[in-house]
Amino acid sequence: MIATQIATQIATQKEMNTTLATAMVTAMNELKKDNTNDLKKVATELKKDNKDKETRLFERFDVNFKGMLEKLVEHIEETNSKLKRLDDHINDVSDQLEDVKQGLTARVETAEQMASNADEKATAANSEYKKLGDRLAALEDGCRRNNIRIEGIPEKRESSSPVKFAVELLSKIIGDDFKLDNEIATAYRTKIPSAFKSRSFIVRFERLRCKLDVMALLRHKQEIIFENNLIRIFPDFSPSTAAKRRSYNDIKRMLREADIKYSLLYPAKLKVEVQDGHYIFFSKEEAEKELKK
Repeated sequence: MIATQIATQIATQKEMNTTLATAMVTAMNELKKDNTNDLKKVATELKKDNKDKETRLFERFDVNFKGMLEKLVEHIEETNSKLKRLDDHINDVSDQLEDVKQGLTARVETAEQMASNADEKATAANSEYKKLGDRLAALEDGCRRNNIRIEGIPEKRESSSPVKFAVELLSKIIGDDFKLDNEIATAYRTKIPSAFKSRSFIVRFERLRCKLDVMALLRHKQEIIFENNLIRIFPDFSPSTAAKRRSYNDIKRMLREADIKYSLLYPAKLKVEVQDGHYIFFSKEEAEKELKK
């Protein structure tokens, strides 16, 4: 009896449990369904709200972007306008520079032409100056052709009678047999004093022939000593001719050391005799170049 009651209670309890489980399942399904619907509704509302916000945000962005774009377009147009004005200004400056360039080119060409003409005139003037200098030297040499120049005579040795002193000096050097009493026109010292050596003594002969004879006789003298002074006697030339002749001094010394015959021709030409032949040089540079060969 008791067992039957217990079995009945157990069965009843199982049925209640089953019913409760079914009810719980049903309730959960209903709750899940409601939650799903609520979530869908919330999602829909959120989606709608987000879409509205996106729309408003896009509208605000569109307005701002259009404003920025309009300002950018205005700035570009303004910049283009400035660039056009700058380009026009550059073109104007380029035209001005081209005008200046052409003007300068013309002036440079004119200056170059003037410089070329000046160079030609200077060259012509130098050539003419040299010709005039050579003519003047030739004229001065002509005036001096009866003169001889004596170097090494102490100052004031000629006393008050330079002509008498010149006669006595040359007579002693050449020999008393060579008569010069009436052959010397004048004798004098050069006007340029020097602290290192005595002034040159110039003797002028009445006749060129007598002067040439004296020079020919003096060529045979190795050294000329007068009162313990070494003196040298040369033909008297203009300063220009004398400088040209002096330029050969080093070459003449080398020729003497090599025992080669030479002579100095007027106005300043060096004649060198080598092996039955001779060479004539018109300048120191030409002589140095050829003799080195």
